[in-house]
Amino acid sequence: MESKIDWNSLALTALAQYNISADQLVFLGHSENVTFRVDTRYNQNFATSGEYNEQGLFLLRIHYPITEFRDRIWQQHAVIESELMWLTALYRDTDLVVPYPVQNLSGNLITSVEIDDISETLNCTLLKWVDGSLLDIEPTATQARRIGKLMAQLHQHASLWELPSGFTRPKYDWEQLHVSLMKLRSLVDAGKISVTDFAVLESAVQRISNVMTALEKKRTNWGLIHADLNENNYIFYASEARAIDFSCCGFGYYLCDIGQTLLHLFPENRTSFLSGYQSVRQLPDEYQSILEAFFLRATVDNFAFFASQPNEHDYLLETVPYVTERLCSKYLKGEPFLFDS
Repeated sequence: MESKIDWNSLALTALAQYNISADQLVFLGHSENVTFRVDTRYNQNFATSGEYNEQGLFLLRIHYPITEFRDRIWQQHAVIESELMWLTALYRDTDLVVPYPVQNLSGNLITSVEIDDISETLNCTLLKWVDGSLLDIEPTATQARRIGKLMAQLHQHASLWELPSGFTRPKYDWEQLHVSLMKLRSLVDAGKISVTDFAVLESAVQRISNVMTALEKKRTNWGLIHADLNENNYIFYASEARAIDFSCCGFGYYLCDIGQTLLHLFPENRTSFLSGYQSVRQLPDEYQSILEAFFLRATVDNFAFFASQPNEHDYLLETVPYVTERLCSKYLKGEPFLFDS
């Protein structure tokens, strides 16, 4: 369907349902969603009528993923609305700067747009833009510590927040992990993953699943998580770390969230991240072995995402053997690896 859609035209159709006037519409990319930066001006018609008019920079999201990696549940109205509920609560309850949602002219947070000649409707959302810059290099130890503190603040809020009625987000549990593993199986027949490497991944996933099913789900260790706080989804404004792109948020263990982020940090920065985290929230005793399980869970999930993109298959061909030999083999033997350089 993607090739048949004029995303720019669809974005303008969605924006017409908001109380803004766009000076500039800039296409940002297409991954989990199709995204545009919207630059607005003051609308004189609203000024003379005395009505409120939103101004500034905004992020417009058209909820349509680039691949079929994500289940269609992520595009459902109730699921999207629940993400916006959490963002609204974070904006209201904390000092964190987050991309909070903007209502359309009907007072709704989600705008549905019909696609011409196609019997499908896509959901769109408008968020206030968050100022800051992506890092173009590995974070410093100080920055890694601040990212850790940021994640702990998100977890602290999630652990105390009473979920609204009807709140619905997907789960990052052992069943989701097995779905990711099965996405890799097809690459064995394609010759991109060897039978031997897949067997190692399968053994590691089984052990990780055992860890996950053995963990009791309590408010202190399980709840809403960002689930994708990597170098593309945290920014810095001066020295302040800020989280963006909550579109993958869902229910999971807080250690699962940490493992996802540690996957994108050099080993020497992982300690700094955890130090920042523990300045807000304490980690459980003997957390390292559990965290290593979630680190590998994130690795398998990441591989599954790349499996859905043919242009990334050569990367998998090179990377999977390294992971099975250097990380999974240690994990299966009970040898720590998380802080190895």
